[in-house]
Amino acid sequence: MPDQKPLHWTAWSLTLFIIGLLILVPSGLCTGVFGIGVLFDSNSGWKNAAIPLFVMVLVIGGLPMFVGGALVAAGLGMRRRNEPQNEKRDENRPG
Repeated sequence: MPDQKPLHWTAWSLTLFIIGLLILVPSGLCTGVFGIGVLFDSNSGWKNAAIPLFVMVLVIGGLPMFVGGALVAAGLGMRRRNEPQNEKRDENRPG
């Protein structure tokens, strides 16, 4: 197995990753707090509305979480391996 060169961040991949984290982390924390609050709120008269409220929390908080997660995944996927310019293969040369 040949040596694999490490992945390096480009400006675009780092930008997507940071913006994705800035969306994913707060929306995930907020969705988690409100989702747990809806599931374990036993003192209110909302017992019959727990499932619809939980679905609402997932829809409203889940969409930004999905977008943030997609941006994080895109940023991680766009990292590149550095290839020195003199080692590029010539398509017309065999071997």
